[in-house]
Amino acid sequence: GHITAETLMSILRDKESGICVDSEGFRTAGSMVSVLPRDPALPCVHFFTATPDPSRSVFKPFVFVAGIKPVPQVRSPSFPQDPAKQIPRFQSSVDRRHELYRRHEAALELMEQDQERGQKLLETLRGLEKQGLEGMKELL
Repeated sequence: GHITAETLMSILRDKESGICVDSEGFRTAGSMVSVLPRDPALPCVHFFTATPDPSRSVFKPFVFVAGIKPVPQVRSPSFPQDPAKQIPRFQSSVDRRHELYRRHEAALELMEQDQERGQKLLETLRGLEKQGLEGMKELL
């Protein structure tokens, strides 16, 4: 009877059910949980992983307001000579991974190569996630 943001995050991380996928050439691309208060005076809070495999990602809180500045760490880089905009298109490729995604890949590599350090890192990330959830509760 009490579904919380944490409940939904747990569901999105569930590998046994097949909701969270990280194998066979297919991977859960990213996940989002939104808290939509009934009081229209309160802001909606959206939690995004912005990285694949929610079981090894952290949900980060975002509140969209007027005049918001994009967070550079989750913005794909732009290129003056972007192959997608040149004719003929896509004759070369560029690395479009944003900084957060590159760091996420490094964290996944650590988790696979050194399970003890990887587990400590995951615990730290979940602690940051918990701070975001607590901040949301204070805000609402």
